[in-house]
Amino acid sequence: MHIHPLPKPSYELDLTFHPTIAQPPREVQGESWLGKGRKGTQSVTAGEEAKEDKEVQNLVKGQPGEYAQVLKLRRIELIGFKSFSDKGEIVVNESGVTAIVGPNGCGKSNVSDAIAWVLGEQSAKSLRGEKMEDVIFNGTRSRAPMGMAEVTITLSEAEPTHHDETGNGNGNGNGQRSAPAGPRDVVVQRRLYRSGESLYLIDGRPCRLRDIQDIFLGTGLGPNSYAIIEQGRVGQLLSSKPSDRRALIEEAAGVTKFKAKRKLAESRLEAARQNLSRVNDILAEVDRQRNSLKRQAGKARRHIELRNRLRVVLSAVFSTRAEMLIDQQEKVEIGLALIGGEGKRLEQEIERLNSLVHQRRADVGIAERKLEESRERRSEVELEHEKSIQRSERLQDQIQGLEEACVGRPRAE
Repeated sequence: MHIHPLPKPSYELDLTFHPTIAQPPREVQGESWLGKGRKGTQSVTAGEEAKEDKEVQNLVKGQPGEYAQVLKLRRIELIGFKSFSDKGEIVVNESGVTAIVGPNGCGKSNVSDAIAWVLGEQSAKSLRGEKMEDVIFNGTRSRAPMGMAEVTITLSEAEPTHHDETGNGNGNGNGQRSAPAGPRDVVVQRRLYRSGESLYLIDGRPCRLRDIQDIFLGTGLGPNSYAIIEQGRVGQLLSSKPSDRRALIEEAAGVTKFKAKRKLAESRLEAARQNLSRVNDILAEVDRQRNSLKRQAGKARRHIELRNRLRVVLSAVFSTRAEMLIDQQEKVEIGLALIGGEGKRLEQEIERLNSLVHQRRADVGIAERKLEESRERRSEVELEHEKSIQRSERLQDQIQGLEEACVGRPRAE
């Protein structure tokens, strides 16, 4: 994209903007007006929010007797935003009117969308898209899509216009003020990742969206901006409702920032009323619970007193029982000593009886051996007796046979 001083007849003039933006004086420098380094609309405590809002209000307010600050648009840097796949830079001339010209579809309107987007535009429809991720370059046949869109605008402080007050309210003429010397640049930056994470920066430091909106509130660069007029915007303004035109006129007159401050103050007052109502409810509940707590405290004291008395009684009882147990222990020890002596005597008697038993067992063994020998001798005697009886019977048979033989012989003769 090139910057030309005037559009040629063969091109369509799509975007024009003046390099200067009226801006109230900057009283707070450095990190104090940057939202304490937080991303997006991160939640903060009421004290921190009030402190930061006070700093931002000091930044955007104009007090009588101070010089009027003017910011000039110096530079626009784009990368990954819509059709700007490569890093693009647009430098605005210090004087006159800067115009961006080119054929249809070359991305002229994307520049105005980028300015509105970096200043905090939250409507994807206003940026000619369906969702906010549509502002990230989606790629072409020859280029890969990008994962981040970033737009940076640089505003430079112009020479201030002095408003000297020659009087302190009493006609003394010693109330003259002058503006501080030395212009400086203000860099506003916004990034959006495909993951949905968004980041706002002022002078390279993270801040809140609200900080950026408060800085440009009343300058025509707010959410209902009239400083950026796109195609069809004039006809839309002429055919809009009276309430919409009134809002535009109030923005141009600088009334919007005071309404915003009033709305913020009313919301804080309402929050304070709600907090006070909750505090009153808590106090009422505490009052209701106080009597119950008093009763519970009395019961607790009574319990402690009874517990102490119980400890004293138990201590006396346990002491008496301990003395009784000691006496019983002494008696038992004496009895155990007597039993131990008797046991030793019985053990000696048992040993004597054991030795006597062993002796008797030995005698029984000897007697059993003698008895066994007697039985063996008896068995031998019985066996010999049987043999003798058998010999005797055989001899008797022989004798009888001889007698019969002797008797039969005479008869034969």
